[in-house]
Amino acid sequence: MTGTLNLVAGTPDFTTTGSALQTAAIQAGDAIITATGYVLIIAEITGQNSGRLFDNCPVAAAGDGQPLRVRYQPDGSRVQAAVRMMRDLLTTGNLEAFAVLVGEEDAVPVFVGPGVMKLVPKSEFGPDDTKGNLATLAALENIANLTELAAIAKANDQFIIMGADGTITLKSIKDLTDTIAKNADEIDKKYDLPVDGTADQLIDATGAAIPKTGLPISDAVHKALDAKASYNWIINGDFTINQRGGVKKPANGVYGFDRWKGHSNGIEQIIEGLPAGEYTLTWSGGGNGTFGGQTKASPIKVNVTAGNASVVVPATATKISVVAGDATLSDPWVARSLAYEFHMCTRYFQKVSVSARFWSTQENQYSSNSVTWSAMRLAPSVSLDDQGQRSANLKTATLAGVSGRGGRFEIVSAAQVGDCYALANAYNLDADF
Repeated sequence: MTGTLNLVAGTPDFTTTGSALQTAAIQAGDAIITATGYVLIIAEITGQNSGRLFDNCPVAAAGDGQPLRVRYQPDGSRVQAAVRMMRDLLTTGNLEAFAVLVGEEDAVPVFVGPGVMKLVPKSEFGPDDTKGNLATLAALENIANLTELAAIAKANDQFIIMGADGTITLKSIKDLTDTIAKNADEIDKKYDLPVDGTADQLIDATGAAIPKTGLPISDAVHKALDAKASYNWIINGDFTINQRGGVKKPANGVYGFDRWKGHSNGIEQIIEGLPAGEYTLTWSGGGNGTFGGQTKASPIKVNVTAGNASVVVPATATKISVVAGDATLSDPWVARSLAYEFHMCTRYFQKVSVSARFWSTQENQYSSNSVTWSAMRLAPSVSLDDQGQRSANLKTATLAGVSGRGGRFEIVSAAQVGDCYALANAYNLDADF
C-alpha cells in the first residue's frame, strides 16, 4: 500500500504518511513488515495514519520514512477468532437460563447468580432511593404538607406561604411589594429616633432613648462576670504540673502533683494568705469537698477569716477554683498558661541541678559554688534526687546555707591527690505546707 512508516524504538505507537489505514480496512491482527524484515502485529488502528502495536517497537526496526508494507490477516483466521469468542459467551449459561424462563405478564427477568435467572413481579421494584431522600420524606410528621404542596398549581411571580395550621398557599410577590409601599411611612416611623435621640443611644420599653452606658445588667449576669474576672487562688487546679512525678491521690500528708497532698477525704491544698471575705469553691468530677468549715458538693460558698485556708476535694476532681464572691451561678474555671502555672508552683517546690570541680593536692580541701533559684515561701528542706557524676577523690558534696532564694554547693576532697568533682547533682527543694 502507499505511504511511509514511522516507528519509534521502545513504544508501541506508530504513524504513517499518506496511507489511509482506516479506508484500507487495516485491523487488529494485521502485520507490518519493516524494511529490516521485522513482522510487527497491529493491536489497533487509531486513525487514518496512526495505530498501536501489540509490543514495543525493537530498536533495529525503528526509523522514519520507511516503506509501508502491511500483510492482512487471512479471513479464515478472523472468523475462527469470532466463532471462538461466541462459543465462550454461549457456554456461560446465561443464555440458557434466559431461554428456559416461562414468560409472565408484568414480570422482569433478574439474575440471582451466575447462569441463574428468575422472574420478579414489576410491582416489587420501588423507586431508586440510594440517597435516602424518599425515606426521609416518609418519616416527616406532617406528610400532608407534601400532598398540599404537590396539589398547588404553578404560577409566575408567586411564592409559598405556610400558615400556623400547616396549610400551604401561594402569595403574589406584587401584592407583598404593594403592601410594603402602602405602609412605607409607618414602617419608617418605627426606625425614627425619638425626640432628642442620638445614634449612640438605645430605646427602652417605653420608647424613650437611653445611653448605652445606662443599660441595666441583671444581678445574675453581674455575678457571672465577676466570677470569670476573679483571680483563682488554687494553684495547679487542672493538675498539669507534676515535678515530683507522683500520683494524684498519694498517702495522707504526702505530696503527689504540685501543691496537692493526700487527705483522708481526697486531696488537699493549703491556700497561702487568703484574705478575709466571701469565696466560692468549685470543681468538676462530682463528690463532696470541704472548704471554710462546710462539706458538700460543688459549689461551696463560704465566708472565711484571713490566713492560710485548707481546701479538700475528691481525688476525682478536675478544674478546681476558689474565687472571690458568689460564683454559684456560673463555673468560674479559666485555664492559665503552663509557664505561669509552673512559676507559681516553684514557690512551694522545685528542683535544682548543681556542679562543682577543682584539683585537690591533699585531703579535706574544698570548693563551693553559689546557687540561686526562684524565690520560695521559706527556706526549703533539701533532699538529693540524683547524685549525677562524682569522682573517686570526693569525700562529701553538700547543698548548704539554704534560704528561700539560694544556697551554696560545697565539695570536699578525700586523701587522694587529683581531680575532685560532683557534676549534675539534682536536689529537691520543698517549701510546701
